[in-house]
Amino acid sequence: MKIAVHTDPQTPEKSFASRWIASLEDHGIQVLRMNLLEQGSMDQIRTAHGVMWHWFHSPDDKQTALKILPAIEYGLGIPVFPDLHTCWHYDEKVAQHYLLESIQAPRVKSWVFWKLSDAFDFLSSCTYPVVFKLSVGAGSANVMRIDTRKEAMTFARRMFHEGIFPYTMNEYEKKYTLKTRKDFLDLVRRVFYGLRYTFIGKYPPLSGYFIPQKNYIYLQEFIPGNPHDIRITVIGNRAFGFIRYNREGDFRASGSGHIDHDPNKIPLDALKIAHDISLKNTFQSMAYDFLVGQNGKMLLNEISYCYLSSAVYECPGYWDRDLKWHEGHVWPEDAHVEDFIASISGKASE
Repeated sequence: MKIAVHTDPQTPEKSFASRWIASLEDHGIQVLRMNLLEQGSMDQIRTAHGVMWHWFHSPDDKQTALKILPAIEYGLGIPVFPDLHTCWHYDEKVAQHYLLESIQAPRVKSWVFWKLSDAFDFLSSCTYPVVFKLSVGAGSANVMRIDTRKEAMTFARRMFHEGIFPYTMNEYEKKYTLKTRKDFLDLVRRVFYGLRYTFIGKYPPLSGYFIPQKNYIYLQEFIPGNPHDIRITVIGNRAFGFIRYNREGDFRASGSGHIDHDPNKIPLDALKIAHDISLKNTFQSMAYDFLVGQNGKMLLNEISYCYLSSAVYECPGYWDRDLKWHEGHVWPEDAHVEDFIASISGKASE
């Protein structure tokens, strides 16, 4: 059996790829290390039995992986990880809103508006605070608690007029000062690029997250009384669980780094919900973030096919679909590989 794994010079160190390769080789699988962005890659993988690509939430990965992997999966008929069922909604909270609504998952109440007038109507009568989110972004970077109607209207106007670039809010918001020579030169450059764009239409250099978010607004109900969220990661018949405490003085848990792996603190309801959704939707891998509603019920907040693997490995065990506990640390990449090989072998035997 041959399985291709995508690697390129820009592959981050925290990618699943290196451990995938080691695990595949431990299983006696021939690994094709490939850069699927290069010309001729389609011809090279025609003899592969499967393709694996850990793509990230960067605009570059999103505009390549979501074009190439479905071509392999549906055009060549070669199994891929992640498949389209698993990843089409990755790092797109608006897509997750519609997905979770369609499958009637228990979730935090959320709203998407595609017209400014509709957003204004809602914001004029809704209960505050509400949570504003860009559709994209990790680590709570693009998440804001909005406490007043005036503040909400300001965000709505921004989203439907100039738009908002990801990673320019909260702790990522750039503060401009003139305390140093570097500050002054930075200001001069910004003025130069602004004038150049104004007069000759040449774009200024953009950051790595270069696609502005605009012409929609995504809001969620603010649920008080949650000092942490509950992260359940489901891979096949395994559900790993831990809790993530909020940042100090903040309502956001994602990206805080304050993790508790005590399995006794994981609600069985969250495990059951996550297992059921993954099974019914044939997700190969999925992390579920839960909050506790005012009535004590588990509410799904966001989902993601990929995650920090070390946080999952540090779980002392996992629960199967019958909620039976299995002791022992498991690298998620090893579970990915084990399940992927089994799925390919099963397909080959059909």
